[in-house]
Amino acid sequence: MKEVQEWLGHSDYATTANIYSHFEYNSKVSSAQAMSGVLKLK
Repeated sequence: MKEVQEWLGHSDYATTANIYSHFEYNSKVSSAQAMSGVLKLK
């Protein structure tokens, strides 16, 4: 996230985190959904 902040020129890390942190969350949800489709929990 720090690299993204620097690339975008945000002076404050919180700005970048507030705007882009949902992408990271969505990526985790997508990964969990893909894994749950393959793994069968008992």
